[in-house]
Amino acid sequence: MRNPGGAARAAALVLAGSGEPDVLVRVHGEPLLTHAVRGLLDVGCMNRLVVAVPSRILGSCEAIVRELPGTGKRCRVIPGGADRAESLRLAYEAVRDEHYDAYLVHDAARPFVPPATVAAVAEAVFQGAGAVAPVLPVTDTVKLVDPAGVIVTTKDRAQLRTIQSPLGCTEGVLRDACARGVDLLSEPPGTVRTVAGHPNAIRLATPFDLAVAEALLLEERA
Repeated sequence: MRNPGGAARAAALVLAGSGEPDVLVRVHGEPLLTHAVRGLLDVGCMNRLVVAVPSRILGSCEAIVRELPGTGKRCRVIPGGADRAESLRLAYEAVRDEHYDAYLVHDAARPFVPPATVAAVAEAVFQGAGAVAPVLPVTDTVKLVDPAGVIVTTKDRAQLRTIQSPLGCTEGVLRDACARGVDLLSEPPGTVRTVAGHPNAIRLATPFDLAVAEALLLEERA
């Protein structure tokens, strides 16, 4: 819920893994981390950003964030953990003494989530949702196969969604996940409301994904 008599406050916890993609890889002349952090800064309610990155690139990521206008004391880059769940816990510990109405857990591998999508996630938490995530309908036909790889049945795609990030939640949900060592992006809590996702919020995990993202940016800026 919104703070009585005041504007709602949100914190973003941005997680960058040690595998693919490398957040230092450039798309349209800028590192993926630049795109990811800028997209969050463009959301008016984002008061705090904590970026957890692999220790080996900590200095480079700190320099990237410092170059972005509007970061100042709002954004902090910290060394991440051995896996995403540990990085989430470390990011939460960096802000646990502060209070925010919504916490947004974001995968740095999704650097092109539109600010409007991020804002919709935050707003749903401000309005009382315990957890919320952007999703897209599944358009492909999905088959269930047995251990031998033989098709068993067809899943009804009308009820299927692909989940994106950021995942928004209350502090209680975040604190519980960290206490249990759960990666919220892979294992969202039991009740998760949804908002409309966006095609640009794809996860960039392969060279093909990077090429698609490059083409999308060129088309949008043409």
